[in-house]
Order: sequence, then C-alpha cells, then structure tokens
Amino acid sequence: MSILYRGPLGDSVMNPDTDFLRQISDKPAGYWKTGGGDSCLEVCGTNERMLFFFDEPYGFFIMMHPDYEVVVRRSGPVETIEHRVGGERMKVPSCSYFSRDDAYALMLEFLQNEGRPTSVEWRDMYQIEFDHGF
Repeated sequence: MSILYRGPLGDSVMNPDTDFLRQISDKPAGYWKTGGGDSCLEVCGTNERMLFFFDEPYGFFIMMHPDYEVVVRRSGPVETIEHRVGGERMKVPSCSYFSRDDAYALMLEFLQNEGRPTSVEWRDMYQIEFDHGF
C-alpha cells in the first residue's frame, strides 16, 4: 500500500520518508495557521487518516479520522483548545496533544504499520469531558 501526506497548503507527497516526517514535525507554529491548518497521513485506497496539527504551547494534536479517535495523554483538568481547520473552528481536548518527538514517533509508526499506530490506546474524542460545542 501507499501512504500519502497532505499538508495545510494543499501540497501532497506520496510515500514520505522519515526525513520528510521529521521536517514536518519540526515546522514552526505559524506553519499550522496557514492554508487548511492541518495535515494528514492517509492510507491510499482506504478512508483511514491520521490528522494532525500543532498549537503553541500544547504541541501536536493527533486524531484518527474518520473515527474521531484520540489518545488521552495527561491527567488532571482538560482544557478546550480551539484550532481553525479549513477556516472553521474545531474544539479539541488539551489531553490529546503530543510533544514534537512523540508526534514524530506516531507518524513513523503510521508509516510503518500502513495505518493506525498500535503503541497507544485510541478513544472517541467526544467521550472525553471538554467543551466541544460552539
């Protein structure tokens, strides 16, 4: 199977390599406010995608799409973070953000597995208590 990277500016790269993914994970916060505001890795021929974007100071938000599944990473109160995707507000839980290195590791795992990383437990984002309404 092939993996396709789609960037926030509409750019795409077929079968990105590890160096490319490292460059993406190192992009500054301003990069993620351009274009559509998000990126994804998708398995060609399926609807499985790993959607991601960066918000300062939280890090990378990562979600499996179309299932809207995320990883709960932190304990304590969960904040609601607002990010613009395609010009629309998207509210997401603060507990589902990763450091640059952890996000890079999940991107690599998606690439190697040709799909959903299995090293973490995924959970429906709307089963997490946070303000996801508008």
